[in-house]
Amino acid sequence: MKSRQAGKRKNIPHRDGFSLVEVMMVIMLVGILAGVAAPPMFNYLESNRMKTRTDRMVADLQYARAVSIASGQTLRFASTTNSYTLTNTVTGEELRNIQFNHGAELAMNQAADFFPWGMATTTVFDLSLHGMERTVTLLPTGMVEVDIP
Repeated sequence: MKSRQAGKRKNIPHRDGFSLVEVMMVIMLVGILAGVAAPPMFNYLESNRMKTRTDRMVADLQYARAVSIASGQTLRFASTTNSYTLTNTVTGEELRNIQFNHGAELAMNQAADFFPWGMATTTVFDLSLHGMERTVTLLPTGMVEVDIP
């Protein structure tokens, strides 16, 4: 004799996957979420690139001061709109040569000298990247400040 439970199970259709409508709804929801999340993500990436570029430039300025003091020689930090170099003015040796990428640039060509006694020529570097700006100021004491306008 067959049980009633076994008979009822035979009447229920068996599903092996998702329907096309269900898959399309999931794809549509993922697309909407990606569209909402993309602009803040791109802003975050650009902001991070700007911070990284600024931090690298500040670190190289501090490095120039330290090497100038340690070596007892004058070093020159010279910039163009899309790069900067750090050169020993006595030997002509180039210690750093950094090319900007991802659209970062400086406002103008400038040069700053670091002296063996720790001082430097005062210079203001204006760094920009896709509308974001940072001002890196080299003080006469050789210290570096960053301002976010």
